[in-house]
Amino acid sequence: MHSSAPDAGTPRGIGLRITTPGESLYAATDTAMPPQTATVTIPAAPEPSRPLQLSSLDLQLLDVETRSTPMHVGAVTILDSAAASNGPLDVMSLRRLFADRLHLIAPLRRRVRTVPFGLDLPYWEDCDYIDLGYHVRHMRLPEGSGDDQVADYVARRHAAPLDRTRPLWECDLISGIADGRQAVYTKIHHAVIDGVSGAEIMAAILDFHPEHQPTPPPADGISRNRRPSTTEMLARSLPNILGRQAIRAQSLLQAGPALLQARGDLRAKRPDVPIEKPTTTARSLAYTSLPLDEVKDIKNRVDGTVNDVVMELCTSALRRWLLDHDHAVDQPLVAAIPVSVRTPEQFGTAGNQFSLMLTALPIAEADPEHRLKLLHNNLLHAKRRFQTQPPTLLHKATSLLTPLLHGLPTRALLRAAAPNLPLVDLVVSNVPGPQTPLYLNGIRIQHSYPVSLLTELSGGLNITVMSYDGHLDFGILASPDAFPDVRDLAGHLRQALTDLQQLPERP
Repeated sequence: MHSSAPDAGTPRGIGLRITTPGESLYAATDTAMPPQTATVTIPAAPEPSRPLQLSSLDLQLLDVETRSTPMHVGAVTILDSAAASNGPLDVMSLRRLFADRLHLIAPLRRRVRTVPFGLDLPYWEDCDYIDLGYHVRHMRLPEGSGDDQVADYVARRHAAPLDRTRPLWECDLISGIADGRQAVYTKIHHAVIDGVSGAEIMAAILDFHPEHQPTPPPADGISRNRRPSTTEMLARSLPNILGRQAIRAQSLLQAGPALLQARGDLRAKRPDVPIEKPTTTARSLAYTSLPLDEVKDIKNRVDGTVNDVVMELCTSALRRWLLDHDHAVDQPLVAAIPVSVRTPEQFGTAGNQFSLMLTALPIAEADPEHRLKLLHNNLLHAKRRFQTQPPTLLHKATSLLTPLLHGLPTRALLRAAAPNLPLVDLVVSNVPGPQTPLYLNGIRIQHSYPVSLLTELSGGLNITVMSYDGHLDFGILASPDAFPDVRDLAGHLRQALTDLQQLPERP
């Protein structure tokens, strides 16, 4: 742990509260926390760095958030706690782990500070105190609960927006799961991270060895961004507004043709399928895992890629689900695929550096082998088209929107466009992960299931896949009013893999 907390009014470091005042009145903790260690401090460097503003893409991920579309992403990490040498994880140990590692993870120490009237892009503000008793909580399910009960709990938690007066993340330790397992559900606002920066955050919390690795902060303290005054923010906003006008003009010239080209892909969307219905406040979640070596074997036999096979598994499962629910499958679905455009210089920085690639899912094709060939060709065509676009297309497109009135014009524009939304049917994302075991506080991680987001633009279904330690972990998030029985889709993924395994080997 770090030194004790500074006196009030001396922001020489970041104070971390391990327990929340009054916590014992409403939630039993696993172990008692000695009073002298209830608060610790991360030392800060004496000289702050320059103020840090959000990018236009980060801001729009905040501004499009509504009650029915919370814009955070997360994961359900399953722990093999029954085999842990020191026993199951307790919430105090999890909070201590965050306290020990938070000096490595600047995005989890910041909150959003808006400029009055939304005259300029907001700033990231380093907090003086962070209440880990709020951010890291414990939930005990009925003893012997299964994965469905875990998914139901996470779905309810995932439907609730994050508190913008605090750093934009929360973490739940979930106990009571069958076979002595535990789960850790983490959610972080998408304005803070994308897939790559999210993986970097998890790398700071997790270990490659069962032994807990100490990671002391730098001797001269962590770097913090200077906190501008309201007067300074308003003074900076005028030249920034003028500069953004030039950026908008340039962005319109560069992004306009690519956006018009993408419009042609959107014409093929399916207004009759259930995932086209408006998103509500409810969420449903299902997750499943498939062996990576079996997927690679299929990839080798058909001379394709792992991503080809993953996309075919999703396409086949969707086709079967639609047929089971008496929906037509005579036209393709349009899927948005997030693609990282982070440059080597941008690794290690938070925020968002991604764009979207659009492709057709040929659900009309009944033969798995031919469907896989069609999908492979569709993906090749989508990649070639994507490579002709500016890599910062989303940044340029979002720069055309104004930050004025804290997103009110953006949300009004979405409401006006509602009859023509969503623009695509679903999101499918394939995130590569480590192929060696990871450990949380000495406990081996069995699976890490992504839990992504739904938006008014992208439909009522999101399938995100992460490869980890020899398997593919699928997290399927849906709007239950638009896409009921999401667990059936998880079951169809296994059948889709079986179907592909029956394909003849190429000579």
